[in-house]
Amino acid sequence: MSAAQRASAGVADNDVSKKDVIVQRLREEIVSGAIAPGEKLSEARLAERFGVSRMPVREAFKELEGGGFVSIERRRGTFVKSLSRHEILDLFEVREAVEGMAARLCAHRASNEFIARIDEVMASMQDCVEAGDSDGYSAMDARLHELITEGAGNERLSDHYRLLVQHLNRSLLSSIVTRREGRMRRSLAEHRALVYAIRARDADAAEEAMRAHVQRGRLELQDEVTAKFGR
Repeated sequence: MSAAQRASAGVADNDVSKKDVIVQRLREEIVSGAIAPGEKLSEARLAERFGVSRMPVREAFKELEGGGFVSIERRRGTFVKSLSRHEILDLFEVREAVEGMAARLCAHRASNEFIARIDEVMASMQDCVEAGDSDGYSAMDARLHELITEGAGNERLSDHYRLLVQHLNRSLLSSIVTRREGRMRRSLAEHRALVYAIRARDADAAEEAMRAHVQRGRLELQDEVTAKFGR
């Protein structure tokens, strides 16, 4: 790959930047499902793909392993990590704590203008429910949770939330839950209670509503993830 081709692909000329680009691309592909759980990653093929030596690929694997996205097995290679049913449900418990705190802080700190943005997303969610658009609802659901976390005004909390979402592959799991009979309307009612508490500046009620919402989603997910992800 020429320097011009590397620049076009977003691969810089120093090893640190090369590694960062590889980490970002592979993380995106793992989260989206483009690279499947359990798939073996070839150091040689990735080095060729990104036009680099094997060293930045090796360093990227180490960083992805530290983030829980891959597992490096001696004498076998590097594999995309597969989450078990138990691990997914454990992550939902962590999500409950993180997003509960985000809702609490958002109720304290979000401006009226920011809450108006939340209301706009809620209106879009209502439209999706009326249209029976589960994909659109899942996208708006994710956007609402992102906004609430942003409204908390705590960058460290936001970092934890983003990493948690990546591990959970939230878009996939959200779509699994949303397609359950009646789930969109139940979810919309839960979100209304949550946003009402934030708008009322009731931090206790906001945290309680968020925790209840995540708990209910977790319960509805249990049977589904057993079939999709195993035990």
